[in-house]
Amino acid sequence: MDLVVMGVAVAFGIFAIVWLLRNDRPVWRSLGFTVNRWTLLDIVIGLAIPLVVIGLVFLVEWGLGAIRVAAGASDWSGLGGALGEIVFYAVFEEVLFRVLMLTALVILLRRLAAGRWIAVAIVALIFGAVHLTNENATLIGAFGTALGGLIYGIAFLGTRAIWLPLFLHISWNLSQALWGFPVSGSTRWPGWVASTSVDGAELLNGGAYGPEAGLPGMLARVAIIALVFVYLKLTWPGGSIRTLTFAPDPVKRRVTAAAA
Repeated sequence: MDLVVMGVAVAFGIFAIVWLLRNDRPVWRSLGFTVNRWTLLDIVIGLAIPLVVIGLVFLVEWGLGAIRVAAGASDWSGLGGALGEIVFYAVFEEVLFRVLMLTALVILLRRLAAGRWIAVAIVALIFGAVHLTNENATLIGAFGTALGGLIYGIAFLGTRAIWLPLFLHISWNLSQALWGFPVSGSTRWPGWVASTSVDGAELLNGGAYGPEAGLPGMLARVAIIALVFVYLKLTWPGGSIRTLTFAPDPVKRRVTAAAA
């Protein structure tokens, strides 16, 4: 990952922490590191949505003849290491882009009516651009990855916690691997089937970069955004898509002295 982007994210994170402290806000909860009654459901929903959606992408691409399907991995001894790698990268990227960078941009743009949407879009574009250094990366693939950044940013601000975006991210990458797809250009993880791209059908299968560089994969990203909004509206019916506010921002409870 570009060291410049990492440095910018860390600098933004330092700014956010200083601002939160100076404005008497709870730092850890404001950065999304909070556990509440919704945490377990966030995790379950985060895992379930991409698993189902990527399964549908697999069926669509197979049905359209965009991929060839063969038997998957016969040796699953490396599954633990593969899963650990997927989780590590998801945690690293979510902390960098959502916890640090997005939190800081929301603070900086807080006086604008569309400030949260602008912040999410900026971070999503940076998130996609960073993946241009991946193996087999393309501009189309980077755009598809940016759509993923849009999903995770919406989930982070909508729940004001890291759990939903983190497990959406983990599940998206893990589901692609299990269905035999490349994961953002990488093919080093085992799957229960092997899905090989058909030459000339890159518009559908995304080529060597994977589904997020193809039309079905991008439509899947849009479907996930819609499903995330359904979940947010069911959880916080008074929330607003226009302002991207659902779960309330953490506010430190002040203890007032009893009247004498």
